Amino acid sequence: FFCGFYTSAKSSQMQQSCVRLGNSDLTLAQPIGFGTLQWGDTWIDEKLNRGGVLSDSVLKDIFAEIQSHGITFFDSAEGYGGGTSEQRLGELAASSEKPAVLATKFLPTPCRWSKAAFHRALRASLDRMGVSCCDIYFIHSPVHPMPLEVWVEAAAEAAQKGLIKALGLSNFDASQTRRAHKVATQHALPIAANQIMFNLLDFNSLRLQETLRTCEELNITVVAYSPIGQGLLTDDLTPVKFKSIRAAKMTGLKMDQLQALRLTVRELAEKRGKSMAQVALNWTICHGAVPLVGCRSVAQARDSAGCLGWRLTPDEVASLDRVALARSTLEGPRWRRGIFVALASVLMTAYKLCLLVSGRRGVLPRT
Repeated sequence: FFCGFYTSAKSSQMQQSCVRLGNSDLTLAQPIGFGTLQWGDTWIDEKLNRGGVLSDSVLKDIFAEIQSHGITFFDSAEGYGGGTSEQRLGELAASSEKPAVLATKFLPTPCRWSKAAFHRALRASLDRMGVSCCDIYFIHSPVHPMPLEVWVEAAAEAAQKGLIKALGLSNFDASQTRRAHKVATQHALPIAANQIMFNLLDFNSLRLQETLRTCEELNITVVAYSPIGQGLLTDDLTPVKFKSIRAAKMTGLKMDQLQALRLTVRELAEKRGKSMAQVALNWTICHGAVPLVGCRSVAQARDSAGCLGWRLTPDEVASLDRVALARSTLEGPRWRRGIFVALASVLMTAYKLCLLVSGRRGVLPRT
């Protein structure tokens, strides 16, 4: 997945392999991306996000900091902030002269039963981001009574109309990835990436390993969400913070099961003069994946960018592989993944009502 080298005129420390995304024509200047889950600005975001809504000035500074490190990949979704995350991301990208690869997602909710629903959602996302074509349009989940092939065919139609450059998959296991790839190939639709949870908490999962091998075989880049385990692999984890981390709850993880892994990460961090998060992110890059990190401050953006410009040695990577856990969300039953879609659908409806009450109409499309 890595090709060539990128060198900033500002600093030779920013040298790093660039990434070509799958079999698409899209490339990233740096092998890392930033997610915008907490960039929404509705009343719901004020209540849900720890620290509330990010101000426009803070978000502008965060975006500038990210771009100052040569990072070009930004990921959003129609459900993030009820579409306000897409709006804010689009405005930031439009105000910058630096290049950006913008991605967003379509969620196959229980209310969506046709290709027309896919196209309505896509056009609404394009309008919110202020663009005529989306670089990567992800199918947020393969779980739906309709065959996933329907959504891939809809994406192919969108690509033929010039509305998307490449398709992205999200939370697709090996079998689902093969099914999507088969249809995409029939329509000459490039698949840029499969966005899955990939980190030191789930690396040794057999289901995950099968998915990774499939993506490599089919030339689909892995975009790794939760690369630092939502804080489980950071320096400042405490028992109190642990109890509130969703990744631990989703995988049934206990804090004492983390000790050997965290000790190894910490030892490498101290040896390298890096943070634990930087080591975890660099490990992800060393495995050919593109880590996707969340960010709510300039300091967080700067720390995440500290994973660039250096590499763990093969022996260091192997030492982390040996203590990695096997807590993959792909191991769960289909009904559990269906709950995610159902809850996300309810949240999208709540956002729609919130936006209507506040007088901000048209942010979420009708299903």
